Amino acid sequence: MKNKITIILVSYFSSKHIKRLVKNLVEKAENSERLNFLIVDNTNGQDRLIEKYAQKYDNMDFLINDGADKQRSISHASAIDKGLENSHSEYTLIIDPDVYIFKKKWDTFCIKSHSEKNFFLIGAPYPEWKIGKVHDFPSVVFMFFSTKEMKKLNTTFYPFPDFWIKLKNSFIRKIIRLGFFGSKGLLNKFYFLRKVARYLENLTGITSPDTGNNIINAMRNGNKRSLCFEASYSSDINDNDGMSILAKEYEAYMFQDELIMTHMYGSGVFYWKTSRGGDVDYWEKIINKIEKINEYI
Repeated sequence: MKNKITIILVSYFSSKHIKRLVKNLVEKAENSERLNFLIVDNTNGQDRLIEKYAQKYDNMDFLINDGADKQRSISHASAIDKGLENSHSEYTLIIDPDVYIFKKKWDTFCIKSHSEKNFFLIGAPYPEWKIGKVHDFPSVVFMFFSTKEMKKLNTTFYPFPDFWIKLKNSFIRKIIRLGFFGSKGLLNKFYFLRKVARYLENLTGITSPDTGNNIINAMRNGNKRSLCFEASYSSDINDNDGMSILAKEYEAYMFQDELIMTHMYGSGVFYWKTSRGGDVDYWEKIINKIEKINEYI
């Protein structure tokens, strides 16, 4: 089938999130028949629930990856590499399990953005408040691309640079994140802090490369274009329909003034941690509120 999309989902005891996301992606797609799901179990077979779930559906493939004894980002990257190796459709979408898509016909939007507008990658970059990370190329939170073109890059999703560069970056990162003042909450509240952090980040460059670092470097060297959604600060959103709450506690991504998706990302990292960031029930409550309002627009 033309325009088939393989959706790579890396699972680490993530069956609840994945069940919700699969349903969400199918319902929001213009043509759900073009979707094929590839679940990569990163527990090395310990999660029997996700394997039983995958076996129920004809449009779902299942792989086991041994990510044991590896640093978290390295383990995650190895699972994505394995997923991409086993993706043979025209397009591939890498997406985190704790994502919810608001955009209707998201599949057609991504395909047209690639085929008609020549964007190599379409998706969600790291938000501005994740200082030191990449903001001008999509991350593996949501990354859509041509499978054939990605494989031509002949590289890996391995996250980190060489040891000495990594060590130097670790020192610089502590400075540009402004200590206590570089938290998401304070950057959201004080525009001046954002300007200072952005200035320092522009001086030092990427000091916190993550999964897909090699992919992004290859894209930069090849002058390839990307279409990036924007993760808004809640203080930049004036509404009463839940969007500002979503942006404050989680990640809310926009494109051309349209809410595209949200990423829960319940982080324990001090800089990005929020009071309700790990509360999945509250996250889903805000999502449902926004969806109900959208029904009447």
